Amino acid sequence: MNLLSNTVYDVAIIGAGIAGSYCADVLQKAGYRVCLIEKGRGTGGRASSRRLPLQEEGVQQSCDLGAPFFHAKAGQLVNDIQQWLADDVIAAWPAADQVHKGLAYTGIPSMSALTRYLAQHCDLYTQQRISHIDRTDNIWSLRNDSYKTLIKAKRVVITAPAAQTAHLLTSPDAPTAWLQQVHIASRQCLPQWAAVVTEEAEESNSMLSNMPDMLEVDHPVLAKIIHDTAKPGRSNKSADSNKPSRWVLQANLEWSELHKDSNADEIGILMLAAFKQLLLERAGASHELLQSDITIATPHLWRLGRHQPSSDALGKAEAQQAAMFWEPSSGLAVSADWLGAGTIVSAILSAQQLCQAMIVDANID
Repeated sequence: MNLLSNTVYDVAIIGAGIAGSYCADVLQKAGYRVCLIEKGRGTGGRASSRRLPLQEEGVQQSCDLGAPFFHAKAGQLVNDIQQWLADDVIAAWPAADQVHKGLAYTGIPSMSALTRYLAQHCDLYTQQRISHIDRTDNIWSLRNDSYKTLIKAKRVVITAPAAQTAHLLTSPDAPTAWLQQVHIASRQCLPQWAAVVTEEAEESNSMLSNMPDMLEVDHPVLAKIIHDTAKPGRSNKSADSNKPSRWVLQANLEWSELHKDSNADEIGILMLAAFKQLLLERAGASHELLQSDITIATPHLWRLGRHQPSSDALGKAEAQQAAMFWEPSSGLAVSADWLGAGTIVSAILSAQQLCQAMIVDANID
């Protein structure tokens, strides 16, 4: 069968994003033998970092093209946040508190640092796509596209986006009631284009020097503009005027949906033009002030990027309660941000709730 491991794990977690990595950390500390299976090259999910095509001083540069930070309201995740701050995995970023209530935090030196930290003591298998799950003699088999068994486990936690979770839940051993709810959630998911723009300019000539480090806009193309190099632990242009300033553009969801099948290079041209026009409108400047100093890297499409929660999910999120699916009799579970408000915090709250239920309901073998 060529298993990835001969270990029959207590828990196999599909997806090494925030929810999956958090579950892995909590459950392994509780004494479970845990593995994480991730289809990508590393942990992070939509909070992963993306390498940039250019290098500075021979060092590969990256930025947060997905979730740039997270907001925790008063009383949320207090113990976790204190521990992560003490371990220098996250840092407060007050510049991102302009719109949302609650302190903002970002991973250091990147958002994906948090998931790497959470997953560090678990067996992690990357670039392994799980397409099928089935259960025989109380043991789950996790299989790839060719129906080859990769992992065996007593319990399975699915933390994938709703559309991918729906595919896994077509298993005859999964509760049929879950599948309908997941299909509804998958229809509420919208793609999102994101791109990095770089400005090579002296401070006195910078078109971006007066921009806030985080800006949410009501714009037909753009939704959010984030000064990536201004985050804690990043290369900050203000400390070295010779280093370029990097900004992340997140596109409007409706615009992204309309252009989800467009060529990435064409999307880059449109997003850069929209960004420059926005700068002109904010500065009241002439076109002569916007030369070739601002460039854009090839955009990335988060095809399953943003889940639009239902009113019921939003109500639970407002009550600081996340949702999860858990069937103790079979050992199957689902935890994800889309079960709540679609945010990093809702992913963590979902994982918290699930881990508490699993530890209470299941005996460790």
